[in-house]
Amino acid sequence: MYRVNFPAQSNRASWTFTGIITDLDDNPINLTGLALVFSIIDKRGCPRLLAQTADGSITLLSLGQFRWFFTLQQMSTLGVGTYPCGMTLQTADQVETVPVFVGYLPIIGGNMPPGCEVMGGGYGDYYR
Repeated sequence: MYRVNFPAQSNRASWTFTGIITDLDDNPINLTGLALVFSIIDKRGCPRLLAQTADGSITLLSLGQFRWFFTLQQMSTLGVGTYPCGMTLQTADQVETVPVFVGYLPIIGGNMPPGCEVMGGGYGDYYR
């Protein structure tokens, strides 16, 4: 399992991420038939956003390569703050689920109109 710290993303823009999963020798692995799930959770451990191969929000691009996409509407549900996140991989027979990575995703309130200021101090901040 890897630790990942994502660069800051705006809650006023969509977010596309492309990654690759390799074996210990750095060779891309075949993801065909495996279930990938990426989740962003809040400080209480409740899922806020979810991407997965089961619903097509994670797509397999080539050997070992995947991509997820969150719309502006989805990203706008996240308040300013830093969110724990992670990805798991489940075998086709659903016998084994393994963590691929865990990490943190900072969310900023990008593109704020002039005169707005952040109110609050963490998850669920709001603007005035």
